Amino acid sequence: MYNFPKIFIFKDTIQINLLKHIENISVKTAINITENKEDADVFLGKKPEIKNSVYMLINDNSVSLFIEDNEIQIFNSKNMYENIDLALIKGISISKNKNPLDLFDLKLKHKYKISKFLQGLVVTMEVEDTKTNMSHSQRVAYYCEKFAQFLNKTSEEIENIKELAMLHDIGRIGIEQLMLFTPTRINQFETWELEHTITGSIFLSSLDELWFAVPVVRGHHENWDGSGYPDGLKGEEIPYYARFIGIVDWFDIATHTATSEYEGILTPEEAIEYIEEKSGEIFDPELSKSFLKFIKDYLSKNVFI
Repeated sequence: MYNFPKIFIFKDTIQINLLKHIENISVKTAINITENKEDADVFLGKKPEIKNSVYMLINDNSVSLFIEDNEIQIFNSKNMYENIDLALIKGISISKNKNPLDLFDLKLKHKYKISKFLQGLVVTMEVEDTKTNMSHSQRVAYYCEKFAQFLNKTSEEIENIKELAMLHDIGRIGIEQLMLFTPTRINQFETWELEHTITGSIFLSSLDELWFAVPVVRGHHENWDGSGYPDGLKGEEIPYYARFIGIVDWFDIATHTATSEYEGILTPEEAIEYIEEKSGEIFDPELSKSFLKFIKDYLSKNVFI
């Protein structure tokens, strides 16, 4: 169980802009805001109201840090937000007896575990290819990784793209149950394609740790000309990674899934021709050009999966 550090704020003594800043810190780090004074590791306010504690005294232009009623440091740079950040990090690290960097590492580990758990659920509910034992999202992640390497992206960005690719269809979880147990199962299946982007984005938006994935989950079926869904975004209104993963996602679906849009499954060559034809209409013209170079090069050296 994660023992995240907790702060208690005497909200009636804090300016609204500073309060919002602290709340934003809570979203991005391992620091949680609690309403229970007994749970708190650090207190914030304009006057020391809790004895024998770690207390941040917020003044007009500075932040004083008290440990058991003794003032140990004053943060008084011109940037008040910076004063709060530094006082919080030092106060919590003292309270928890931890290196300040450990607080951020704890949040990253928590995010990693949540993400891996959801990725596992995605793979479980997708149909695997009997030849490769890979599901749709695994193939999309695989080709996204290879495409990103082809574009010489950094290792950190490549890992981010792989994670986004694994989560892009998170909104499809439960589709088998929907088909089996609803009286309108076929109709529900046909319309699900339009809904999984919204369902997935709403689901992930409830998890602070995975907010970064919401634009891709919601936007990977948008089209360059604005004819896609769910929001009809066009051009660069569509988030970059949604455009990036959207091309690879389409390619995998077209070459592995028989849909009503085509007469059966397309060959890789047929899918390549389609992307060439629809570049600047469905697909980002620059990204699709790069993807076509990549996939042609890849297929000339490797077996298609």
